Amino acid sequence: MFWTILAVLAGLSTKFVTSLRLKDLKKKFEEIQPKIDELRVQLAEADDEHENLKIRETASQSRLTHLKGVVQYLENTVKSPIDGAPGGGVPDERQQVLQAAEEA
Repeated sequence: MFWTILAVLAGLSTKFVTSLRLKDLKKKFEEIQPKIDELRVQLAEADDEHENLKIRETASQSRLTHLKGVVQYLENTVKSPIDGAPGGGVPDERQQVLQAAEEA
């Protein structure tokens, strides 16, 4: 009988201590809940900004690729003599400037 009463008292005391701890934890949680909500909003905003930056990066990469192609085309145009130029194989002024720059 003694052990039964002792076990019941131990169970009740454990339940009481646990309820006190839960109240403290609940109070702490309620104190930090607004901060958690604020951080969730900031996270959502940061995700949106990150997506926008990815889109801008992709667009910039695309423009860079196209500009690289244009530059290569212009370089090839400047380096090659004009086909219908008078004098046939005589280099034009552009070709002479490029040759002078390469020699220097």
